[in-house]
Amino acid sequence: MLLLLIYLTACGRGEQAVGVASAPAPRAEAMLARDGAPTDFSATTTASDSALPQYLAERQYWVMELPESGIEARWQAHVALCRNGCEVLQAAIANSAQAPVSASLQLRVARAHAAALLKSMSSPEVKERRIEREDKTLQVVDVEARLKNLGELRDRLRKLLESRPGALKDVLDTERELARVQGDLDAMAAQRKALANETEKILLNVEYRPEASITQTGALQPLAEVFGNAGRALAESMAEALMFIIRILPWLFIVLPIVWGGWKLVKRLFAWRRGA
Repeated sequence: MLLLLIYLTACGRGEQAVGVASAPAPRAEAMLARDGAPTDFSATTTASDSALPQYLAERQYWVMELPESGIEARWQAHVALCRNGCEVLQAAIANSAQAPVSASLQLRVARAHAAALLKSMSSPEVKERRIEREDKTLQVVDVEARLKNLGELRDRLRKLLESRPGALKDVLDTERELARVQGDLDAMAAQRKALANETEKILLNVEYRPEASITQTGALQPLAEVFGNAGRALAESMAEALMFIIRILPWLFIVLPIVWGGWKLVKRLFAWRRGA
């Protein structure tokens, strides 16, 4: 096992030395092309940092207010707009007699198609917009570095198995190490894919609300609330009265016979005194 570790270390140093001597430095233009951030989102950086790619996760939150009768049609139209480079993550609508119609939509759209989609969905009914951006550059750079190192280690292990079989114990140890490295490599690849899904696409959350009526926003709002709660108040009062009757009903079967018997007894006493 000691010979295996020495060989892997020597191979790693040799490949790193070759890579430093032969690999050309990446051009700044190519690295900047990988930046998934919008062109209008910029910050002051130094000359050395400007050549580094920047990975931003962007999330947008919209609130639309429109007539209750048009919410479902607008919601369906927006779902139909999600086609090329777009995926619907969540779409829900609530339509019941007890509550006003409301809907929600969550989309993830590639940045190349985001401008056209957002322009198509934008309208005067959008009353609120909120944009959140999170810098994922450090996470992406770290994962890519680990992917590169694990890939090189995997390749060295494969070459070692092909060129130096060695003893059976060393071969088994090398295969176990290769399986472990491959598992870590797959996990890192999945993490990099998830980061790419966040930085190369925009997450859009849209909430559809019915627009407020004059009774909900003006001076008549207190009256509207009173009339709206009148039916519930009446039902609650009737429920309390019915509950009271249900609670005293068992006592009536006990109290009424006693009262009736006492009344009969009093009448007999008066009748006996008169006869005497």
